[in-house]
Amino acid sequence: MSAIQLHRTLPESSSTAYKPYQTVDFLLDARGRKLIKNSIRIEFDALALDAVGGNTVTNVSNVKLENAIGGHSFFDSFTCETENKGVLENLQNYPRHCNMVSRATLNADDLLSSQFVAEGRGPAEQNGNYVLQYVSDNSYVAGQAEVATRQQAPSFSISPQVCFNRQGGDDYSFDKNGFIRVSMILAPANQAVFGGAAAPKDYTLANMALRYQTREDDGEQGAMLMKSYVNVVSSVQSTSTTVSARVPSSQVNGVALSFIKQSNVNAVQPNSYKLESLPQWSNIEYLFNNTLQQYITYTIRDESDAIQKGLEALETAGHHSVSTKTLKANKGQIMGIPFNEFVDLSNQKFTINFKIDSDSITTAPMDVMMYFSTLITM
Repeated sequence: MSAIQLHRTLPESSSTAYKPYQTVDFLLDARGRKLIKNSIRIEFDALALDAVGGNTVTNVSNVKLENAIGGHSFFDSFTCETENKGVLENLQNYPRHCNMVSRATLNADDLLSSQFVAEGRGPAEQNGNYVLQYVSDNSYVAGQAEVATRQQAPSFSISPQVCFNRQGGDDYSFDKNGFIRVSMILAPANQAVFGGAAAPKDYTLANMALRYQTREDDGEQGAMLMKSYVNVVSSVQSTSTTVSARVPSSQVNGVALSFIKQSNVNAVQPNSYKLESLPQWSNIEYLFNNTLQQYITYTIRDESDAIQKGLEALETAGHHSVSTKTLKANKGQIMGIPFNEFVDLSNQKFTINFKIDSDSITTAPMDVMMYFSTLITM
């Protein structure tokens, strides 16, 4: 077996600090070698503040990340492209999708693994506060005050759920396919961090780098299969609501839904990535054409069935450890439906009808985040 090499690359526009809404681009190019699938990691230091121009996070300030996803909270979207194929995927509302997967598949013990601790995840909400606090050097003299210069901003190393980290088949040949560019847009501060006092939050990322592994190119390029998703956002604001989506993919095998009140999307204190419940709904209909062009109407009237179908949609997307008990213990709600086949939604509308018995939806409208699981082939 050829020797594995570890690579570290810096952002194309290198900076000492990266702020919310900023775009960060990484170029991966190792001619004569192949990218080992599922080996990409992003590392950075995070300085979170309890307010714009405010103080660093402490246990008193109680400003925190979403504990189930940790450092993924800082990245609003990812785009992956190659030299030969162009843009492969554009992952919007990325942290919420990570939260859906995490709360459906990982229990408290799972989040104590070093794999997830490195990402800043933890089993309790307060872990999201601990991982933002400064790390102090252990060489202090007993009884003396802490020295600020010996403190370090907390560091994170995440495995982003981009297509090259959800890949099967052969490894990616740089000689055959050219370079890879991974671009990301940093999340709004009030979404990435939450809690604490009623003041707009802020954060800065520093020392950003991307690591990946390669092996020697064998001169061949076998088939590559990659899991991805397409995100569509709509609103539910009446007791009878119809939402439609057109998905630019010919290989879609399910859709998973999560909800959040519109007032909480970019609020200062609430968790913007929370998987909230749709109030007192009585009927949900999914309408689309299958591969035989047969018009499908799938109606759900029971909440447990709705949640089970949502978990099955995540399972068909490659997240095989989904569990109703885990989702319930993690205080989340996911709906959706698996297609049990790959459907072309690029030339048709996918429609969902919601019937809600509670008038509260008219005064507190919600956003429905639809995540259509897709397959990329190369």
